[in-house]
Amino acid sequence: MENSDSNTANVPSNSDSLSLNNAIRPPSSKSNSDYWLREFIKINQCPQREDALENQLKDLSLVAEKLGMYYASHFIKNINNTKK
Repeated sequence: MENSDSNTANVPSNSDSLSLNNAIRPPSSKSNSDYWLREFIKINQCPQREDALENQLKDLSLVAEKLGMYYASHFIKNINNTKK
């Protein structure tokens, strides 16, 4: 990691072994079950959100649904609905 004097000192660089690009490798096969992972890798890292957990879970369920993870999406929606 570089730039230890800034507020980004703890953010892994692209060359860091902890970075997302190195932690998740594109699948070697072209099967449909790996499609979500290939799409996920295309998404850039977003800044940290500091809004309410309920809002983050609501948005996370949309992301899961968009990636075709319907069971996970429904699970997150159910958890969010039972907290209210």
